[in-house]
Amino acid sequence: MNAAERFVKITGEVGAYTERLTGVSVVDAYFGPEEFNPRTSEKEKPVSDIVHDIHLALDALRDEIDDTLRLEFMMGELHSLNVILDWLDGKEISYSELVEGLFHISMEKFSEHEIDKNIETLSDVMENFPGKDLQEKIDNFGKEGEVTGDSLQKLLETELQQRGIEIGQEFRDKIYAVIGASVPDMGVQYEAVRNQPWGGYNWYLGGFKSLNQFNIDRKFNRDTLQATIYHEYEHHVSNLWREKAYLKTGNLELSIVPLHTGRCVISEGTADTAKEFLGVSEDDPRILVLNALNPLRRMTQINAAILLNDERKSVEEAIDYLQNRGYRSRESAEASIDFISPTNKEGKINFFAPYIFTYFIGRTNFVYPTFLKASQKDLLPDFFKTVYMNPYSGSSVTWNKAFEWM
Repeated sequence: MNAAERFVKITGEVGAYTERLTGVSVVDAYFGPEEFNPRTSEKEKPVSDIVHDIHLALDALRDEIDDTLRLEFMMGELHSLNVILDWLDGKEISYSELVEGLFHISMEKFSEHEIDKNIETLSDVMENFPGKDLQEKIDNFGKEGEVTGDSLQKLLETELQQRGIEIGQEFRDKIYAVIGASVPDMGVQYEAVRNQPWGGYNWYLGGFKSLNQFNIDRKFNRDTLQATIYHEYEHHVSNLWREKAYLKTGNLELSIVPLHTGRCVISEGTADTAKEFLGVSEDDPRILVLNALNPLRRMTQINAAILLNDERKSVEEAIDYLQNRGYRSRESAEASIDFISPTNKEGKINFFAPYIFTYFIGRTNFVYPTFLKASQKDLLPDFFKTVYMNPYSGSSVTWNKAFEWM
């Protein structure tokens, strides 16, 4: 068994383990040969045996892989899988060690001064919006065009199917045309779900198609829904190019897409920057509000995650923080807690508890500044080629090295 085959086999075994303990598999997508399909992985393999296999795989990688970026990418992914096993197997590990070990980023709490600065920015862009104070303005903003439940399900089944087609065309016109390359795209289907800790999720199905699910327990308006559609569609696009690279190179490790690794930092960063990639106009005052509100929500949710998981504050204290500093409604704050709390509603370990950092850090520390630099230097074609045509650029471990040319 070569190094890439070991990588896929191990990822599938870790996926079986995480699903057994948390209800969520670490395997987010698979489009490789049936003989390595993670669904056929050994379900009860001891953690110590999987860890031993990870160490053997790391040695094999060093012996077999000559491409430095590919080697560092794969080693980073295996390191993250090892940390997942340590965490779920009960090894003493702090929340900061968990976040840093999984995602290869530093866990930092935002100062209240930084939060205040974002609130000031938001207050400025909402100056002419109706409401007696900032909270009321934000509430009114959210209620305008609000959609949830059955109404959201109907929208998903009608208008959003067409909107997805339009966004796909935007990627072809504004990115693929720029880089002079194309990728097969069999499209995205939209589906309504309930009882999930997230608002939207891209399930890449392989065969160049995806299922994008939206949680109709959540409340959206036309602005937040559009932002989520762009975010989830960019996940689809990234995986299209990954599958194309797998089929072109035969590098088996590209056929399996794990959660909770350095890959996720860049994946969420590019998804959160999709509108900028496509040049979506920022002249609309409502888009300016979203551009100020989203960072505040991301930052305060990170702080709330640290309150719950690191400082061991109560759920009620975290909800209060999200309401007062993130300007959320009680309902929105409670929904946010589902994603970041140490345990889920069934009392199992919440697999997503450390994940919240990937969005803000991925965009702010990695993707967006590199995108701006490329734009300023008139290097966007090369930027997009690196992002989409070099799958080994897509990790917090390898991102900076992949862009050394810039």
